[in-house]
Amino acid sequence: MSDPANRPGDAAAGKPAATGSPTILERYLAEAVARHRDEAAFIRLVAAELPPREQPPWLAVADALATGDVHRGLAAATTGIACWIPLFASPRADPRLPTRLLQTAARRPHVAEARWLLLAYPLAISVLALGLLGFLSATVMTAFEALFQQFGMELPLATRAALAIRPFIASIWEPLFVVAGLVGLTWWLAVRWSAGSSVSTASFTRTLARLVAAEIPTDEAVLLAGRVVAAPALDRARPRRPLSFAAAAALDFAPRTAAILLDAVADCHDDRARGSLSLSQWFVGPVLLGVVGLLVGFITVALFFPLLNLVGALS
Repeated sequence: MSDPANRPGDAAAGKPAATGSPTILERYLAEAVARHRDEAAFIRLVAAELPPREQPPWLAVADALATGDVHRGLAAATTGIACWIPLFASPRADPRLPTRLLQTAARRPHVAEARWLLLAYPLAISVLALGLLGFLSATVMTAFEALFQQFGMELPLATRAALAIRPFIASIWEPLFVVAGLVGLTWWLAVRWSAGSSVSTASFTRTLARLVAAEIPTDEAVLLAGRVVAAPALDRARPRRPLSFAAAAALDFAPRTAAILLDAVADCHDDRARGSLSLSQWFVGPVLLGVVGLLVGFITVALFFPLLNLVGALS
């Protein structure tokens, strides 16, 4: 087996690639600008088909190519290096480049999106529960409590427990918002280190596969792919996410084989990220919704139970 890290080109970096020197990125940007200046018009067409908030990185790439300005390209890469990866991995006049650009553009900035989807559903249910309890305690429960006091009714345990919720909610309403904020922060951190990590690892590994397939030296490919997910200082000898142990092992093979293995590893991380999203949408959310339903049902039955007893006694 050949080690891609020892392929020709490592010495051309000017200094070891593992140091994360910015000259490596500048060199690849300069080569991409020199090779693909004719692609500026096509990249503008790609940007025009994207939502407005996703267009600026692509337009910046097109401007850098059209002007041949490497410094402008470097500024564009700080906010959207993923747009440059197909250019880094494609030789001049490569017929596969338009397809690669379209595939990259179609891949939405899904790290933040997946985190938001995981976070939004359970928090929305929690906010609904808090708002519903606040509304019931301020209106319905207050009216029922006044009615029970007017008739001097002896209340069962369930009704007394339900009515006890009202002053409790009134007394902790402000701290409740603090608790809700802490719960949201805890959930965000859980997503950040679980599903978000899986999505980032999948994006990193797929980018690494494209660069390795183009026979870019391994250490430089790891550096460039790490910049896509804002993960600097990755080391093959001590893998850590987003560079998984499986991806590090795949890099020991020849470039084309390594690229196939890396794509398979990326698919596994994509499946794990989708599984985490499904857990939120189809388990956590429905469980919280069921808890809210049980709580509201309990309050409703507890409030109407004394009235049913009163009607039965009068009849």
